Amino acid sequence: MELNVSRKIVKEFINVRYENILIDNIYNDFFENFSRNITFIDYKKAGSYYSLFLNKLEIDKDDKDFKHLAYKTHLHIFDELDKSKYLNNPYYKNIKLEKDTKYKNLLLTKSTYKPYQAFIYKDIDVLASENYREINHLGYFKQEFSFIDLVEKDTTWMSITPHEIETMEESLKEVNGNVLVLGLGLGYYPYIASLKDNVKTIDIVEVNKDIISIFCENILPQFSQKKKVNIINKNALNFLIENNLNKYDYIFIDLWHTVEDGLELYVKISKILNDVKIKTNYWIETSLIASIRRALITLIEENLEGFKDKDYQNASNFYDSLINELYFKLKNLKINSKEDLIKFLSNETIKKLISK
Repeated sequence: MELNVSRKIVKEFINVRYENILIDNIYNDFFENFSRNITFIDYKKAGSYYSLFLNKLEIDKDDKDFKHLAYKTHLHIFDELDKSKYLNNPYYKNIKLEKDTKYKNLLLTKSTYKPYQAFIYKDIDVLASENYREINHLGYFKQEFSFIDLVEKDTTWMSITPHEIETMEESLKEVNGNVLVLGLGLGYYPYIASLKDNVKTIDIVEVNKDIISIFCENILPQFSQKKKVNIINKNALNFLIENNLNKYDYIFIDLWHTVEDGLELYVKISKILNDVKIKTNYWIETSLIASIRRALITLIEENLEGFKDKDYQNASNFYDSLINELYFKLKNLKINSKEDLIKFLSNETIKKLISK
């Protein structure tokens, strides 16, 4: 990679990457150590959720550097969510769980957000105009909020939370025709899709037989349009490779819980579907692309530091191997301006890179 751009401009992108990671770490600290224990008394005493947030993390509200960072990243914004918006969602209104159901290692249960417990409820926004700054969206309810949860060995496999609803909303507006869904979970996406008159059939590919069993026994019978739904017990990657996909009009992919466990699958599936001319939507794709963008900015930083081929020979995990592969793929790339750099880090360029 040949960087014919001033070091000052390049450092601006690198600094924003560091700030993105710093903000993630601050959020995670708050969620893991404080969020579930917030009370109304805490909130009332603090006067605002942001003040409460600072108090719990022992951050000085008069720290000018942190205040500047907080406003750049919207860290000071905590949205009070409208409970009725989600309770009026068709899935919440019509899919009921009367009691806990256990099937082998799986537990279908109800979990709750406590009053004033903060959580991320949308996918990130990414601001190309601000050197690809990432903006998170935090919200909370003032009352307890319950949702269906599928748990395996104390780990949530899938839950129908506001984040699930918000991050699937755009795809559910456009889905139509014969639909392929990779990943079953608790069936939120196929349920809402099945209610649309312009959705004809929904094939769901799910590798875990236990999830299929607990879903078919407890949730699928509550689908008003269950005749549209066909569940296929198969590995998703094998299904994509072995089957003619031309019968589908739309593909929705939701095979991961987080960016960390989804990145490798996202890259692999993007390669498989590179030449498939079917409208495809990946769950939390903005966050997945942002993770790859961070890897590219890491390469740019290492370029400034004089890293050579020998520094990209070994990898201890997928993220490292991705950086190594990108390094050799981009060896002959020339970036001659800030505009080139912005284009190089765009969603469109990153999608092309990983699909090849």
